[in-house]
Amino acid sequence: MLELPKLIQIVKAWLEYIRLEEMTSAEVEKGRGNYQKVFDSGVRLANNKLLLDSSLFEPLQQQYLSLKQRGQEREFQIAVAGPQIYWVQGKGKEQKLKYLPLFTIDISDIFQGNYRQLGWDLTEFEFQPVMMNLMRLYKLEEEQAESLIITEGIFRFLEDTFKKKFSTLQAFINQIDLPDNYKTTRSVYLVRYNFVPYNAQLKQDLREILQQLQQNPCQSNWLRKERPAFQYLYDFPPPPRHDVMFWGAFPTHPPDEAQAKVLKHVQENCLTALWGAPGTGKTETGEHLVALPVVQRARQILRTGKDENHLIVFASTNNSAIHKFQTRLDVEGLPTQLYLSGGNQNIIRLQTLPQLLKKIGELRTTKFDPHAYEQAKLAFIETERELQHLIDTEPSNQHQRAIETQNLEQLEAEIQTLNDEIAATTQKLQTLQQQLSNQPDYSHFPLDDYQQIQVLLEETWQSLPRDDDSRFQRFLDWLGGVTDEGIFEALGQSINIFVLRTLATPFPFQPPSNRAQLLEARKQVSQQIQLVQEWNDLNQFLKQTEYRLNQLERSVAALTTDREQIQAKLDSYPTEDFYSRFYRDDRGSQVQLFQRAFTFLQLEALRRSDEVIRALETYGSALSSDGDALLKLENDGQTIYRDLSLVFPVITTSLHSLRNMFPHLQPNLIKLALVDEAGTTLVHQLFPLLVRSQQAVVAGDPQQIEPIINLCDDAIRQYRLSAFLDQGLSDKDYYRYAPTAKYTATAYHRAAGATGQEGDLGTGIVLRNHYRSPAAIISFCSPNYPDGLIIHTPDKPSKLGTNLIAYHVEGSHIEQANPAEIDGIVAAIEFLLQHGYSIPHLGVMSPYLSQANALKARLRGIWRDFNHDDIGTVHKYVGGQKKAILFSPYQCLADHSFWFINRKPNLLNTAVSRAEELFVVVGNLQELEKAGGETARLIQHIRTWGKIYLTPSEFSVNGFRASAPTSNRKPKNVKQLP
Repeated sequence: MLELPKLIQIVKAWLEYIRLEEMTSAEVEKGRGNYQKVFDSGVRLANNKLLLDSSLFEPLQQQYLSLKQRGQEREFQIAVAGPQIYWVQGKGKEQKLKYLPLFTIDISDIFQGNYRQLGWDLTEFEFQPVMMNLMRLYKLEEEQAESLIITEGIFRFLEDTFKKKFSTLQAFINQIDLPDNYKTTRSVYLVRYNFVPYNAQLKQDLREILQQLQQNPCQSNWLRKERPAFQYLYDFPPPPRHDVMFWGAFPTHPPDEAQAKVLKHVQENCLTALWGAPGTGKTETGEHLVALPVVQRARQILRTGKDENHLIVFASTNNSAIHKFQTRLDVEGLPTQLYLSGGNQNIIRLQTLPQLLKKIGELRTTKFDPHAYEQAKLAFIETERELQHLIDTEPSNQHQRAIETQNLEQLEAEIQTLNDEIAATTQKLQTLQQQLSNQPDYSHFPLDDYQQIQVLLEETWQSLPRDDDSRFQRFLDWLGGVTDEGIFEALGQSINIFVLRTLATPFPFQPPSNRAQLLEARKQVSQQIQLVQEWNDLNQFLKQTEYRLNQLERSVAALTTDREQIQAKLDSYPTEDFYSRFYRDDRGSQVQLFQRAFTFLQLEALRRSDEVIRALETYGSALSSDGDALLKLENDGQTIYRDLSLVFPVITTSLHSLRNMFPHLQPNLIKLALVDEAGTTLVHQLFPLLVRSQQAVVAGDPQQIEPIINLCDDAIRQYRLSAFLDQGLSDKDYYRYAPTAKYTATAYHRAAGATGQEGDLGTGIVLRNHYRSPAAIISFCSPNYPDGLIIHTPDKPSKLGTNLIAYHVEGSHIEQANPAEIDGIVAAIEFLLQHGYSIPHLGVMSPYLSQANALKARLRGIWRDFNHDDIGTVHKYVGGQKKAILFSPYQCLADHSFWFINRKPNLLNTAVSRAEELFVVVGNLQELEKAGGETARLIQHIRTWGKIYLTPSEFSVNGFRASAPTSNRKPKNVKQLP
């Protein structure tokens, strides 16, 4: 955690950055009266000395002393610039003179001392190059401007910039070539550079924050762990929990699983970081985030009878992002507009105040209908109950499902046991059958007859005389006439009936007629009977086994029927758990809940119309700088914003104009802050919004274009030393909190809790489901994101068939432009127009300002309907998209530096992902590929998945032939849904 002195120093460092940024303002309006910013009379140079007329010095000094008495001396910032280069905007009373300084020399300190008739040596003061004007007027390339040296003095800077030595500053003013198409004068002038409207509101907020920290840190309610400003400075967002419910959904698109994670995270956390890769529904997530507080407010009023401020603010440094969000909120099915447009004074005058007046008129002329109010209340409660019923029944459904699952598991176990027994029984049966098949068939064996025969044979055997009989027995046998012949004759008579019955079977018996035959017959009959009995036993066992197998199979069949019934019940349950599906399965009810909540709140506003009208009138007057209204807003802001947000749940504004809409720096004025394009937002620009907010969702893409820093690298190094290291702060502090640390400390990095280490992008929730461009295009960007993008876009051929085209032109640099590439862009546009595209479908971009300006001049000269904003640098296209994007890299020769394009993947990642169906690069393809890095990867990607045109004849309005056929393969390392 930062110590308070460190935090104070960081806020001071932010203010120092704003001062440097204002010193490098590209355009300064001259102004009039108290708002005069340019003083071109009474100012002259003598060699290196600045000479001021006392008539100019004394009023300016008086302004400085007046501000100093109020403790606002830092509001007085004056610099010298020259020569005078300006252009005239408008006519008559609306005429404005816009000055374009090449550099500024800060002379604010001279007004602390006495007037010097002999002047002040300007080489002793701090100066800053105005990079934008050096590129715009003197065609410096971006890399040249970034590498300017300022720490070795102003003459080194002038020599490096204009490739010429100047003996004095006066010599520079007299000798420099002045640009055409501008008003020019070879003289210097003074600039009140702190009057830059762009930063005025932001600077005032940061100064109030600094004052709070210095004077009353204990009363800084925003500096608490449960507030987003605290989290932004000190912490990182925890991961989202799964089993969280949210209420309400916007009507446009259902949230996907990643977007639902964001909505869940907001339910429990004060700060949420959303990493929105291109085309992944970042704006749609914001729409759903609007629905949540609207529903929450209606529920609170109906449950408790109490109302609280639920104001939502959508803010960005990117005006196109604000306009896009406003457009998305304009949907059918809502009784009135959701948002109040806010921003700079022009927007307030033309949009905000008319919206307030219109709403006041509606409230005054619309009669409150108690019946409609009750109906709206009941309708909301009914939908809420339906959803609540789903929630309440979910535990019992889950319990019943668990029971059914347990029953199914038991059945599966029983069936498995029976199947195991069936398998064993079947094996046993097969063994028995095999045994029986190896034996004679005894099914017709006359067993009973053989058993009788066996008895008679035994009796006969016993009755035969033996040699060991006693003499008495032998006497008796003689006396009785017992002989073998008589015995066998008697046997034949007694056995005959049984023998006859065996003759009709496969087992006939032959009676014995002597002792030897009898002995053999006894043995054979005994063995035969034993075999038959064994065969009968085996056969009986076989029948028993068959019966058991039949029983088992019937049992399995019955259990299988039970299992199918239970499985059918389980199949009727959703496959996912409740928290994975409620936002999809119950989407209709969720949308209806939001719509009915908003309708109810509009009727609630009618019911309380008197107090709501007073709030709207007070707020409108405060926006018009009415003193009494501003005082009311300061003392009773919660009530006024509560009633305002009843009719306008959302206020949209740029971050720089936030103070226009919220004139006082008070915590908790905003229920939920939604921030877009945070990856291009400087770290300090977001902070005042977080101070005013209870919750915030910060969305951005750190892999797209980084923030624009209009300071050269040498100035950034000097700022790091003077604002951080020399003030007791560390390098770690610099890379976490410095506006100039654009790769480690953007607003997104801080919201995501990044450590300041290169490549650490924090713990934001990543949206990976891509819905904009076909796989052939977006697969180039996919490797820039964790685990790649999941592409839901169907294959969407362009009007030319392919989605990617590279058109080779050799190119050259003439007056800081590449005419060959511009000609190629013109040819490509003509070609696209011939094949069904129209000018509004097209976007043209270059990484370099000079090339972008040259393209704009040429293309708008040919096609007047080309929108001014549709041609520009890649930086201008953040948040935008077009059906077809044409890209001019500008650099084209072997000795050209491609570092500006290749140093990070961000630039080409942004450029390519703007294309909805066609991306065209026009340039020296050989040199782009030789340069390596991202340019080489792009050309190789197009060679694989698109078409390469190597000569103008291959790419003309007369038709085209691809020098390389389009591959039918799918891009690698890309997850795509069918």
